[in-house]
Amino acid sequence: MSIFRIDMLPGREGDCLWIEYGDAAKPHRILVDGGRPLAWETLEKRFAELAPDQREFELLILSHVDADHVEGLLKMLRAPALPVSFKDVWFNGHKHLEKIESLGAKQGEEFTRGIEKKGWAWNAAFNHKSVVIPESGELPVKTLPGGMRLTLLSPTWEKLEALNPVWEEELRKAGLLGPEQEDSDTPEVESLGALNVEEVEMAAASAFEPDVSKANGSSICVLAEFDGRRAVLTGDAHAPLMTRSLRKLRNGGPPIALDAFKLSHHGSHGTHTVELMNEIRSKRFLISTDGSRHKHPHLEAIARTVKHGAGDIELVFNYETTHTSKWDVAKLKDHFGYSTIYPKSNEAGMVRIEL
Repeated sequence: MSIFRIDMLPGREGDCLWIEYGDAAKPHRILVDGGRPLAWETLEKRFAELAPDQREFELLILSHVDADHVEGLLKMLRAPALPVSFKDVWFNGHKHLEKIESLGAKQGEEFTRGIEKKGWAWNAAFNHKSVVIPESGELPVKTLPGGMRLTLLSPTWEKLEALNPVWEEELRKAGLLGPEQEDSDTPEVESLGALNVEEVEMAAASAFEPDVSKANGSSICVLAEFDGRRAVLTGDAHAPLMTRSLRKLRNGGPPIALDAFKLSHHGSHGTHTVELMNEIRSKRFLISTDGSRHKHPHLEAIARTVKHGAGDIELVFNYETTHTSKWDVAKLKDHFGYSTIYPKSNEAGMVRIEL
């Protein structure tokens, strides 16, 4: 039996995605991001439960340096007897932010040291250079053992070079060089009481205010394809770039059919647009967050999703919170044509998606 499944793990307001594909009895595995430290508790148990001959993952992706994506991985790297290894790690460190790569004076961040200490391959699929879309030509495509095909949708050199001068500041925000700072995210349109159709329609039509975070813009985003099934894993990538890449893949054809699309930046209004929705037709939209930091997901992002999702879609939330439960309204579901999925009451943060 061939599987392609995505488990959203409890990373609080962050992302931690455990992906399995191939033979159900002995699947290949990918880990994308590590959420907050809470995610390590789940990862540690899962790693220990793996059979000894299944403890080598095909790939680890750290989409970008942000505390809610990297902290769980830092706990993993500090583990004295980590039972698993990774054949390759995709992560753009400081040395990857310039076209002429150099180690530079600030190559002491903890994740970089952890990779090197473990001896894992680093960006091997990209000849150990930057994970980046070239300035011209086709989007990079890499095929993992077992047949998983990954097409890079983000970042570009423009996004990486924009991060370079503020690298140290972003490390500090991620808690890697001292006290963590509050991330910037403009306020959402607040809903008063229960949501209604008119309010959702207004939010869907509201003006888009783009995310300007340089760290988010550097996110590694991929289209993952296996055995006829497709998912887009976004990190916190910027909507205009994802739209441009998807349009390039579409090449004048119909919207790209997907089995799952993980909303960028946990459903922030600044990273999800109508234009992006017009490039895809997805059965499911995955929202990974407990809403504890920025009240994610924002009303505008989900409103754009249900309004422009072409109906018969699933919203899959890995936490049931005041910000996610507001979408579990029969009138809204009937009007916009969607359903909602939440974790079991004793499994907060954990949802499995079988594609």
